Amino acid sequence: MTIDEEAFERDIAEYGIFTYEEFYELYPISEEVFEAFNGKYLKVAIGKGLITYERIGELIERYSEFFRSV
Repeated sequence: MTIDEEAFERDIAEYGIFTYEEFYELYPISEEVFEAFNGKYLKVAIGKGLITYERIGELIERYSEFFRSV
């Protein structure tokens, strides 16, 4: 699988990326979990309509029991 680097950079320029602190204000998860799931790029996915803030919250709630020790 290859990435179109130009499109990737355009998407980041258009939608931005989350910092851990910004994401934590919305969803209080550990930094390790944020990094493990490339949380910074979720802002692009939201901007492109691939996922919603609500769905991210649902997924965090559903799988949080697996990350309690992190």
